[in-house]
Amino acid sequence: MRRLAINLSKLGYSVLRFDYRGTGDSAGDLTGVTADHWVEDIEHAIQEAVDMAAVPKVALIGLRLGALVAAKAAKNNNQVSRLVMWDPIADGSSYLHDIISTVLEAQNQGSRSRILKADGTLHFNGFSMPLPFQENLSNLRLDDLATTVSAPIAQIVSHETEAFTNLSQQLSERSDFYYELAPAPHDWNYVDHVGGILWPKPVIDAIEAYFDQRAF
Repeated sequence: MRRLAINLSKLGYSVLRFDYRGTGDSAGDLTGVTADHWVEDIEHAIQEAVDMAAVPKVALIGLRLGALVAAKAAKNNNQVSRLVMWDPIADGSSYLHDIISTVLEAQNQGSRSRILKADGTLHFNGFSMPLPFQENLSNLRLDDLATTVSAPIAQIVSHETEAFTNLSQQLSERSDFYYELAPAPHDWNYVDHVGGILWPKPVIDAIEAYFDQRAF
């Protein structure tokens, strides 16, 4: 994502990257934090970008879970010029089901980094997700949120899935919807043993081209 931010800056865009509360370099932990708090963080970031760059609107780029919460932040928000969703999580409940299944399987095999604690907190890939966050997230669905986003929407994906297809078919009725499949040359969607991810260059290039070729 850092490279994407740098290249968008070269195209003349002011770029703001941030860590949600309780993650990365942000203060605190995720105790008591919900997905709606992350939506608030995006809204604060929007206002920060508007103030610092002296622009009337900003575009949101969200990857996977970030795309889902960004869609809620963009809901009826007149400061959002458009929403770009990269391999978006379409359904919070299904996403959680998949994570819990993966964590339980790993935990049964003796994993110490992927565990489900007695209080319901999920630990996976160095990330902690408490029960309140899970409960809030399970109510988010892109097919509900997308209809409330007034700004143009782009869906850029690295592979094809039934969920991606269903979402693009729903959004294709909008005249301001853009879709692109930018196949990744490798299975990038995993975290290695040191917490790294190898970003797929075709998707990053596709997002850069989208911003380069379309006026805002």
